[in-house]
Amino acid sequence: MSDLFKIRFEPMGLAVVVAKNGSTVMDAAAIYNIPMRFDCGGKGVCGKCRVIPEPAEGLGPITETEERLLSPDQMAEGQRLACQAVVCGNVRVTIPDQLVDSTEVRGKDGVAGPYPAKPLISRIFLPSVPPPEPVDGRSATLRSWLAARAKAEAGREIVFTDPHALRQAALPEPCIGAVTLVVHETRGVTAVMPGRRPDSLGVAFDLGTTTLAAYLCDMKSGRVLAAASAVNPQRRFGEDVISRIAYANQSESGLRQMQVMIADAMNAMIDRCVASAGAAPSDVDEVTVVGNTTMQQVFAGLHPSAIGAAPYLPAVREFPDFSAADLGLALNPGANVHLLPVVSGFVGGDAMGATLADGPYDRGEISLIVDIGTNGELVLAAPSGLWATSCATGPALEGAQISCGMRAVSGAVYKVETGPDGGVFCHVLGDKETRPLGLCGSGVIDAAAALRRQGIIEPSGRFNPHARGVVCDENGLGRRYVLVPAGDSGSGAEISLSLKDVRSLQLAKAALSVGVEFLMARAGVARVDRTVLTGAFGARFDWRSAVVIGMLPEGAVAGAVQPMDNLAGVGAILSLVNRDRREEILRISRGVRFIELAGDPAFAMRFAHATRFPELDDAHDLSGVAPG
Repeated sequence: MSDLFKIRFEPMGLAVVVAKNGSTVMDAAAIYNIPMRFDCGGKGVCGKCRVIPEPAEGLGPITETEERLLSPDQMAEGQRLACQAVVCGNVRVTIPDQLVDSTEVRGKDGVAGPYPAKPLISRIFLPSVPPPEPVDGRSATLRSWLAARAKAEAGREIVFTDPHALRQAALPEPCIGAVTLVVHETRGVTAVMPGRRPDSLGVAFDLGTTTLAAYLCDMKSGRVLAAASAVNPQRRFGEDVISRIAYANQSESGLRQMQVMIADAMNAMIDRCVASAGAAPSDVDEVTVVGNTTMQQVFAGLHPSAIGAAPYLPAVREFPDFSAADLGLALNPGANVHLLPVVSGFVGGDAMGATLADGPYDRGEISLIVDIGTNGELVLAAPSGLWATSCATGPALEGAQISCGMRAVSGAVYKVETGPDGGVFCHVLGDKETRPLGLCGSGVIDAAAALRRQGIIEPSGRFNPHARGVVCDENGLGRRYVLVPAGDSGSGAEISLSLKDVRSLQLAKAALSVGVEFLMARAGVARVDRTVLTGAFGARFDWRSAVVIGMLPEGAVAGAVQPMDNLAGVGAILSLVNRDRREEILRISRGVRFIELAGDPAFAMRFAHATRFPELDDAHDLSGVAPG
């Protein structure tokens, strides 16, 4: 019997070969970058990696995990879980349409500018001159010769110690002709290129757990020349950072694998940006990076294990600057790479980037920045200073681990309103012909709020078994609410909000609400003048629905509420093109007071209470509840 079997993945039409040594369908999909969803990182929890094998005998016996996670209808159709099913013969597996992992990204590249420029980088053109004669019987060196030419041309002393730049200087062309030096104020010469190369560009990156964004900037003018976005390829290891940390811990090559994966994705975005701007990668002189602490450490090649367990320690709060070659970026090898400072294991450079972009510390009012994603990061500017905390909102708010959940891409139900005759009306991302495939995070919040307004969801989180649209089990317990009937969906399967989904939402909304309350209490404020909602998810959900379900406390929305896109990305741009802003966020981050919620004995008690939904008042519509 052969030790190798062939798998054909549909609808991609891609055939791959896998070894017989217990390889799962997921193992093969990961090796060949098949766009499948592994929201839980292959732990057998989410049930989102479903495939339909043909013949069924091409996969091993069904596992207990599959029996637990697959519904009777899915079992009858022959569906399997890719993370569990072992390949034991040649097989074709089909990924259902709603489970193909879309590469679409929304809401990451809408950044304009220009931004005030005062870069740490400059370029000096050195025209061709005859080589130097020996002085006092000693030969000059390429380094001393280039330094002397730079002083003659630009009137400045330069440091020339970067080994990458020295290797470039030793090449034949720079030895005999005109050259352009790239000079960094603190690192000295980082690149030596033949000829006149006046264009100085930089790239600012926002490395999110789910999505990535790159912004190509003119370092002299502060203009954003191009932007690109992509799905984070590390999602195959899980939707949240804890899953990524677990993968790094369990595999010796895990950290290296994830670091290379993110660098490759960044290189692809750089290529797209420079092509769009009519430039070249060698025109890029510096890179800045923001992200949560885990993403920044993984990119920097620093193991994140200490972040995953109490007391959740980051490796550093202020990262050293790296060169592009250190981190696998396909730029001039010595190009400087700067990561923004972090506050704690779960308040990262993205929160500091958003803080820099918004500047709440200079506004003279009480401001709250809420960055919501798979982790909630909160920064409060109060008279007593800057305060920060994090809250484990979990992947529910980005569609993961929701029974019909998906990212905010075409086909996602992103907005849910009360219908004219009760029930709900769903809005779908995409064009007029797009049919719904699943429910993204903003849709989950809207759906829960609409059902709560009508009394279909009770304060405890249970469904009212007498309400229209609620599907009950044999014991009369409401198990799910059907938002989109099977006949109206794009997959032929109903889209519903399950009791388990509501429980996941209750945990997420309680974590955020209590996090805000505790932060305000510790800072000594009862009311916020201005609340900023940001992040790929935070800027795109209806905050009024969040208030209805108790996700945002009243004190946080008593003043102005402003959804703002891409604040973390803007902060990365500001620290890229302006040295003063880079120094500013470094100084500001050192003064932030961090609150560890898990260490507060009152947190658990308040959290348990906050999982309940607020009581309805007389103004709420109860038309969805059947009489009697």
